[in-house]
Amino acid sequence: MHALLKRIGATAVVSIVLFVLLGALGRAMTPQWRVEPFTDHITVGSADTTIRATGLQTPQEGAYRTKETHIKVSLAHNVTVNAIVREPIGAPDGHPACLLMHGSGTGKSAEAYGDIAGAMASAGITTLVPDKRLDNYSALHRDYVSSAHDYARSLEILRRWPGVDSAKTGLYAESEGTWIATVLTQEHPDIAFAILTSSPVVSGRQQMTLAATSYLTTAGAPDAVKRIIPKLTSLDLRPIGLEYADFDAAKYRASLTMPLLINYGVRDNAMPIEQGARLLMQAANKAGNDNVTLRYFDANHQMRTGSNKTVPGLPLEEHYTHDLEDWINAVAAGTTATGWATPMIAGAQPDQRIAAPLSTKPALVKTLSVLVGGIVLCLLLALIAIAGAPILLIAGMSRGPLDSRRFTGPLRAALCVNTVLAVGVTGIFLAYLITVVRDAIALTNDSTLLAEHWRGIVIGAIVSLIAFAWLLVECVSAVRSRRRRATDRPAHANPANMNDGRRDMAAIRSDHGKTGIGFGHIAVATCVILSAALSLALLAFWGLFS
Repeated sequence: MHALLKRIGATAVVSIVLFVLLGALGRAMTPQWRVEPFTDHITVGSADTTIRATGLQTPQEGAYRTKETHIKVSLAHNVTVNAIVREPIGAPDGHPACLLMHGSGTGKSAEAYGDIAGAMASAGITTLVPDKRLDNYSALHRDYVSSAHDYARSLEILRRWPGVDSAKTGLYAESEGTWIATVLTQEHPDIAFAILTSSPVVSGRQQMTLAATSYLTTAGAPDAVKRIIPKLTSLDLRPIGLEYADFDAAKYRASLTMPLLINYGVRDNAMPIEQGARLLMQAANKAGNDNVTLRYFDANHQMRTGSNKTVPGLPLEEHYTHDLEDWINAVAAGTTATGWATPMIAGAQPDQRIAAPLSTKPALVKTLSVLVGGIVLCLLLALIAIAGAPILLIAGMSRGPLDSRRFTGPLRAALCVNTVLAVGVTGIFLAYLITVVRDAIALTNDSTLLAEHWRGIVIGAIVSLIAFAWLLVECVSAVRSRRRRATDRPAHANPANMNDGRRDMAAIRSDHGKTGIGFGHIAVATCVILSAALSLALLAFWGLFS
């Protein structure tokens, strides 16, 4: 009983020491920045999004019948994309034109922007919607500068289209496409106007941090889970090809010297709807551009109503295309910052809750490959131990009952428990994260379930820590026991007893201190210890001991 109490006490002390060390390790491995609440709110001048210039009457939606022309745009050697030009029939020569640029994902000219482009054409604005080039675009690789060069080919075609005034030709871009639009405005400063809708504004890494945290907040995830996001988005993602996460958005914002219209939906939780607007206005103002109009619509990311989610088939916000057309026709007529009869900032009142971080420097763990490598190694070591244990057991039993029990009972139990926990807790935690992110993106709100499961993860982590402390205590106890046996053995003692004239080989091995440990046993025990230690280090990275 006394020995048992000593081991329990030793395990408790080691557990406390490990908790402190793992907490410090977790803080050293992860960045100290975190997503903060957004407080610099914008006040709208009017709830009405209507856009009018002083003393100017512009063509309204439906004023013209429209014509569609399907063309091909040559982008590179043997690379062409389809495009659709929509133009107003009977509009006077020298009317404005607009190139529409796609957001993330695929983009077919026959499937995207038909309602927006058609409405613009009916108000006297020729539009061109090209297919999105996809042969050099994927989830892991996106080159926004190259994409801007591709859109420049469509821009030149639109500028030369019959009836269009090249000096009144501008851009409309949504979401990811607004990054590309700012590259295009830098390389073509003579673009007449730019419309940026649902713009991420900040870099991809910063945008991912904001979007994921917003999704998790909406899904009801515990604060501890939300704090995991900066740990991931701070990592160097280049080993898996995500260079575009560090697109220098701030550099290209400085190119917005032309009349600028910024649009956001107040039901868009993924974008910095106020922070982004402020950054765009500040960049334009710094470049000497005061002709910046900002509109907030009671709509989602795609300016559609009926759902906060981005799903197909939803109608556009009823005023959206009218406001686009009125603004384009007004700036094409020469309206300056002082020529507007309506407020420059208007619409639904925005309420951005979370700020996109503007600094995402990593800490001790800098790359995703280190994290993935640690997970793989943890599971691989546990698998080796699981595979090696029965082999050692069978081999030992073939040599006799004593050989089959080389570890003491408590040490064998500690090794088994730590192997199961290393695999189980690591796997369960990763499954939990995947589930949380999936539910968050789907905006599934089940905060009670998320919190309960998180508490289970925390309990599992604490149990793993105590089990590892127990394993360390048992290993130290086994080593000290062997040393005592070696020290207590008489120097001239008979190394073996005779039994019917034969050596008792088990007794010989026991006397020489070899019964409990062979190379195979050392290898298995080492794999278990390393696997459990890696599991705890990974849990520390996620902040479970902080």
